Amino acid sequence: MRTGWLQKQRFHYPQKDPMHMEPQIVVSKNEQRENQRFQFTSPVMFENYLTGNYNDGRMVNYSRGGMCFETDVAPDIGVELFIGIENSPYSSHHDVFRARVVWIKVRSLKDSYYAYGVGVKYC
Repeated sequence: MRTGWLQKQRFHYPQKDPMHMEPQIVVSKNEQRENQRFQFTSPVMFENYLTGNYNDGRMVNYSRGGMCFETDVAPDIGVELFIGIENSPYSSHHDVFRARVVWIKVRSLKDSYYAYGVGVKYC
C-alpha cells in the first residue's frame, strides 16, 4: 500500500468559476484547450503515480480542465501524477489533483528558471 504525502491529501476538483481571485486571461492563436486559461503562479509538488517519485516546480497557468507547470524533471507523456498546489487558485487552501501529462516543452533559460514546461489534464 502506498503512503506518499500527496496520496494522503484530500482530493479537490476545480470549480467552474474561481471566486476568490481576478485571473488574467492568456490568449493564444494556437489555443487547443476546451476551457479558458488563467495566469497564476504557485509552488507545486508532484508525485509520479506509479513510481512514487516526488519533484517540485511552479504552476504557470490553469483552466478548469488542467494546468501548466514548470519543473526541472520532465515526466513522460501519458504518466499520471498527483499534483499538490501550495496556494491553490481553486480554493482558499492547499489542493491536490490527479492529472495526466499531455505535453512537455523544453524551456530556455531566458524564459524560465526551470528546464521544462509540462501540460496536464485533470483525471
